Formats: sequence, structure tokens, C-alpha cells
Amino acid sequence: MPRAGPATLLLLALPLLARAQEVPGLDLSEPEPERPPASAAPPPEAGADEPPAPARAPAAADAAEARSPIGDTGERDAALEDRVKAVQRKGFLKRGRFELGLAAPGSLNDAFFQKVGVAGHLGYNLAESFALKLDGGYFWSVRTGNVRQGKLAFESQLLESQLRAKAMLDGVWSPIYGKGAWLGSRIVHFDLYLAAGVGAVWSATSGSPRNEGPHPAGDLGAGFRFYPSSWLSLDLGVDATLYPDQPSLTVPSTLQKLVTAQLGVTFFLPTRFDYGTP
Repeated sequence: MPRAGPATLLLLALPLLARAQEVPGLDLSEPEPERPPASAAPPPEAGADEPPAPARAPAAADAAEARSPIGDTGERDAALEDRVKAVQRKGFLKRGRFELGLAAPGSLNDAFFQKVGVAGHLGYNLAESFALKLDGGYFWSVRTGNVRQGKLAFESQLLESQLRAKAMLDGVWSPIYGKGAWLGSRIVHFDLYLAAGVGAVWSATSGSPRNEGPHPAGDLGAGFRFYPSSWLSLDLGVDATLYPDQPSLTVPSTLQKLVTAQLGVTFFLPTRFDYGTP
């Protein structure tokens, strides 16, 4: 069998080389594009997973919030607490209670014959600020050292209206009420009262030998009351009693006045009181 030469082998390889050029080869110059996996879901649309926007408050609420300088709830509560003040209830109640009082009066307006006495009253409180009371007193006259000088100056014409007793029906109004610290520790309640009334007085001309009887009279007064307990008050006041009298038949009748300062104590019945709503 004849041996094939190199030329023969080259001729046989030419068709194979031509076929190989027609088959496309692998291009490694550019990377192969990535393909999404078959099971992957499509990307969500923009805004699909975002929570819904809160509903907008009404326009009136927005305007009120814009006008309000305080936005925080705590600050608003603090501002409300500053505007609203608590009013404490009264520490002493008088409405519907009786009162029984004793006092020691002394005159202030007579330089020649001082009047000292004992007085008492019985009253009923129709309201917290108003009461009616029956007031009475008995007096003694005390000569002072000015009597002798007065008689010399007036040539023994020193006249004296000798008031012996009085009985008055007074209305008492207490417009001011307050409290204060006693010795820096205890709270004491007090009020200011004004009094006015009418009644009768008995003087030296009311009995024998002239027997003129009682004289009509009126009085005005003011003072303070301090309440150390629920059934007791300490009273300090000034009272003026006005009445007509004629100490001597040689002179006409004139309007007499007796101004006294008095220190007293009052007891309230019942001794306790209860707070209640009207």
C-alpha cells in the first residue's frame, strides 16, 4: 500500500479547516449579561409599601393650633394651672348659729367722768356676713382729777349726763374676712364688722326725782373679731351711743354721746359647724 505524503495530508485537512471557520467560537471579550431568576417577583412599584399619609386635621383645628403659643400638652396644663387659682374655704362658719357674748367697755370721750361697765349680747347669725343681736350694758361713773379744774373754769357749771344702762337692737354686718399667722405657726381667722341699731338708755334723769323714763337712743360701732377655735371669738371694738338728755333744768336738752372701747369674748352655739353645699 502506498504511503501518504505530507502534501496529501495537507490537502485532506483543508476542508476541515474551512468548516471550522464557519462555526462561531466563544467571545470572552465582554461578560455575559446576568439574567434574573425565573422565580423572582417583579420589583414593587414606587410608593406601594409606604404607610398611608395621616388624615389632615380640619382647618379650624389648624388655625387654633397656629394661634396657640403653647403646643406641648405639659406646658398647656402648666399654663392652665397658673391661670386657675384654688380658693380655700372659710375656716369659721357663723350662719344659723347663736352667739352669747360678754364685754368690758370703757369711755373714751369724757375727760371729767369716766364710764366703766359690763355689757353682754345675745345674737343670731342669719347669714355668714349678717347677724341681729340684742345688746345691753350697765355703767358706773368715775370722777377724774380734771373735775376740780373744770368746775373752777366753768364756775361750777360742769354738767354731766349720768348714763346708767342701755338696751339696743343692732344689725351687724361683716364685709371683710381674712386670716393671719399667730407667732409664725398657727393660723387665726378674723373679720371686720360694722354695727348700727336703735334702742333706749337710762340716765340719772330717768328715775327719781324727775322720773323721765328711758330716752330713745341709737348707736354705731365697728371692730374686729378673732376666731381661735370653732366656738369662740375674741372681740375688740369701738361703740358710740347717741341719746337726748337734759342734765339740768336750767339748760335745754342736748344730744349726749358716749364713745366706748370694749374688749370681749363671744361663745357660739352650737359649738361645731359643718361645711355643706347650698
